[in-house]
Order: sequence, then structure tokens, then C-alpha cells
Amino acid sequence: MALYLLVDSHEPTRRILRRKLLAAGQDVQEAGSGEEALEQLSNADVDVLLTELRLPEMDGVELLRAAKQRAPLTKQIVLTDYMQVHTLLAAVNAGNVSRMMTKPLKIDDRVLGIMTRIGDEVVETKQRKRNLGQHFTDVLINSNRPYCLFYEDGSIVSQRALTIDHHEQILEDQNGIHRFEFPTQFGTYILYQSLTGSLTKPV
Repeated sequence: MALYLLVDSHEPTRRILRRKLLAAGQDVQEAGSGEEALEQLSNADVDVLLTELRLPEMDGVELLRAAKQRAPLTKQIVLTDYMQVHTLLAAVNAGNVSRMMTKPLKIDDRVLGIMTRIGDEVVETKQRKRNLGQHFTDVLINSNRPYCLFYEDGSIVSQRALTIDHHEQILEDQNGIHRFEFPTQFGTYILYQSLTGSLTKPV
């Protein structure tokens, strides 16, 4: 089951998509504008962003760009009747677009299958990311040293007897704390670890 965020100022379009996706066993949230969509992206773990390009105030291209920065693993589907080639290319280049679909669109089993497969892929990718984070955690716990492990967005994966502000500038070897980066296909994991075992910032 994936979480879809439907973004369209046309409420009947959202209603049709919502009904189809719910019938397929998916979770759905809705937004009538780009600003509302970004707020929901900040508060929910959205798997698929399905958006129109023509939106009030913030347009769809701006939304796709901001959504990619805020939720890099979230896939995007563009559903629009706006066929200016330069705008469509800008949308693809700005975001994390998996599919471009044109209106009017009949949401039949084939189209619904495409949407749900994209959602399934994101759910699987996020699970693999969590599994990798757990693998890092297991290794770090076995090392028996204080540490704090972050995702690149600043969220904590795990920690043990060490508290670090992700935005704080930690100098190399400062207080025996070292900073390591581990690039992966899911983004970069950032590790702060005390190599001396002395804790300057206990939990």
C-alpha cells in the first residue's frame, strides 16, 4: 500500500482519482494548490505525488522541483492538458517524474496499474533504505562506541550515547568525534562517532 498525494485545483478530477486509488487499496491525500501540497509533503511520508502542471500561485514545475528537494525518494506523475513542449521538458528536468499523462484521461485498469506499480516501487525502495539503515545500526552497535547516524535530510537513523546537532559544524578530531559520509543509492548517510569513547555530549 502506497500513499498518493493528488494535487489539482479541479476538485472533480481529484475525486475521481481518489475513488479509483482507494478502490485499489491505496492511501490518498489531496491538495488544491502547490503550497498545500508542500505542507502535506512535510507532514506525511508521501510515496507518489500526482500533480497537474497548471496550479494557482505556485505552478506545477515549481512544485515538482521543491518536492524533489523535500522528498527525493517520492516519485512524481504529471497529469495535465497543458501541452507546451518547453513546459513539459522543464517539468521532467525539475522533478523526479516517472510518468507524464495527458488529459482527458480515462482511469482504466491499465492506467491504474501503472500508477500502483510506481507506488509499489517507491514502497520497496523505502523499505530497502530502512533495511540499510538497520544494517548500519547493527554494525555501529557492535563497534561499542558512541555514535549518531543521520540521513542526509537531517533525520536521525539511530544513536547511542551521543547527541549531535546535524547542523552544527564539528571540526575533525574535535573532542574525539569524527564525521563520516557514506554515499548510497538512497542518499548519503552521515555518521558522527566518538573514536576515543569519551562523551562530551551525553544523552
